[in-house]
Amino acid sequence: MTAVDLRSKFEQTVAAFEEVDVDCKLAIIWRVYDTLGQAFTTVAPVALFSQAVQSLVRQLQYASREDRPDILRDMVDGADTRFAHEYQELDINMKLAFWHRLTHQTSFPWHCSSQNREAQVLISRLDTMGLNERLHFLRRVLA
Repeated sequence: MTAVDLRSKFEQTVAAFEEVDVDCKLAIIWRVYDTLGQAFTTVAPVALFSQAVQSLVRQLQYASREDRPDILRDMVDGADTRFAHEYQELDINMKLAFWHRLTHQTSFPWHCSSQNREAQVLISRLDTMGLNERLHFLRRVLA
């Protein structure tokens, strides 16, 4: 494959992510972080200890269990809420750190419908990506 083919396939993956519903987006974010394991800590170690990241995670933990899924949906969708605004103010490394901390501290039942063909194709593409490409994918879709 040429570099252009790889870039095109990567862009298609990012575009496919943008097309799925917010619950699928959250499931995919959780899945990618799960497959990254501890590799992320070498990418943006300072951001992991950012006060802004810790504060946002703490605020989310103080929210009721019933409200947390909607708060995360709002963050991903860029809704006009306090949480979403605080999230949008984070730089990309801090956003990556936020999701890293959250996915390793919390389990949420995010699912993509097995009937959602686009989501299944997207997950298959992500499963074939290497570590650096997955990190680049997260940087693009969380920015």
